[in-house]
Amino acid sequence: MIGVMPTWVMWLVVALVVVAVAVRHHRRSRADTLLDEHARRRAGAAAPTPVSVWREANRLFRAGDREGLLLLAEIGRAVPRRRQDVLDTWLAALRGGVGRGLDAPWRTAVQRELVSHLRPGDDFWPGMDVRAVGAILVDFDLSGCRVGRVDFSGAVFVGDARFAAMTVTGEATFDGARFLRHAVFTDSLFARSVSFVLAVFTGNLAFSGVRVAGEAWLRSAKVSGRADLRRAEFGGPADLAEVFFGGRALFGEVVFHRDALFSRSWFRGWTDVGSALIGEAAEFDGVRFGRRVLR
Repeated sequence: MIGVMPTWVMWLVVALVVVAVAVRHHRRSRADTLLDEHARRRAGAAAPTPVSVWREANRLFRAGDREGLLLLAEIGRAVPRRRQDVLDTWLAALRGGVGRGLDAPWRTAVQRELVSHLRPGDDFWPGMDVRAVGAILVDFDLSGCRVGRVDFSGAVFVGDARFAAMTVTGEATFDGARFLRHAVFTDSLFARSVSFVLAVFTGNLAFSGVRVAGEAWLRSAKVSGRADLRRAEFGGPADLAEVFFGGRALFGEVVFHRDALFSRSWFRGWTDVGSALIGEAAEFDGVRFGRRVLR
């Protein structure tokens, strides 16, 4: 009969629903068990409270104990309203140096746990802000993540920093950040504004295919390697004044929907601006070119 679901399909759907419910129940049970067992072990027979569990998890984490890291993650899974607090705790620890007991392997473990909740999937925590002012990040990779507001002002990125296909729904700030190797932002989406004022890129800057809905500031930034902005799209005014481009600067097919400011920038290497479009005013006062410019 047309429109009637075959029996085997119906049983397959039922089985999938049962499996999904079982998995969710198992995860919740695992979180509750871990919290309860840990509280009993640390507090004896006394009944655990959310405050005591939170404090104990923070104490262990600050001491560099992996159990503290995992316990904080379980608190975030079990109590969604504490998720932003958990992320802030992890990021606060990443502001310290090796002298605070956070060596590279531990720092990498904290970053891996943090990122696992920012990338859409089974353990995704939506709507999280990333407040990483002054953080020291090792081979940091937010590729494919979806976050709210991000603030990496003054952060230091050791090794490659990857933000490919990242979505930022809030304001994005990288002012004064230092990228000690390559920075990859290919195909990222900034739904509001983004700022890289005084940022330093020691290696290459991959900004191709990036979309910025609002304003973009790169004023006084320094890019020692290649700057690839091909096919990038800027919805608001773009301020690239006083930027130093040490290597190739590629602007092919870039679209500036509004003003584009390049005043006093220095293009030391080979520069390609072919097919670039500027919707409103463009300023090139005092711009210096060290090599050939392709148009």
